[in-house]
Amino acid sequence: MVQAVFDALTSGLAIRIAAGVLFLLFLWMLLRFALGLRYSKVVREEERDAQRGRVVVEIPSAAGEVGFFVEEADAFAWPDGRVAKDAIAGARLLLRGGAIGDCARPGNALPAAGPADEFEGRERWDVVLYLGDGGTATVACGTLREGVSREVAARVFEAVRAVLQGRPGPLG
Repeated sequence: MVQAVFDALTSGLAIRIAAGVLFLLFLWMLLRFALGLRYSKVVREEERDAQRGRVVVEIPSAAGEVGFFVEEADAFAWPDGRVAKDAIAGARLLLRGGAIGDCARPGNALPAAGPADEFEGRERWDVVLYLGDGGTATVACGTLREGVSREVAARVFEAVRAVLQGRPGPLG
């Protein structure tokens, strides 16, 4: 009897059982991964829905997290900062540190733009907000794929430009 069990285990049945168990384990891990991705998407959508009408754009961070650039009634806020709308004197859209576009409130002039940084193999998009007190605040829009970061920066810049030009934003 012991010999028969030993022969069955060494024949191929044990290999098939082990392969089946490994396959089921792989499917379980794949299912958990898929459910985790879905859960993080649902949480992000709930956060965005809680701020409905105020979110201008999602800003991806280098760590892979997503934050929101939000237009409030009296300020702009993002994960790294918050600036009152009436404190903004001007804004500049930057690609690798070089100016692509700028705007300012009537009667305000922006400082001279610096040259673009040396190309490092990726695009870095930022929007610099020039404050009335002479300070600046930078909204880092990312270095992701060309279209993603460019779209984020363009939407942030357009929201700020609308405020500077006196056009109504999403909150009126």
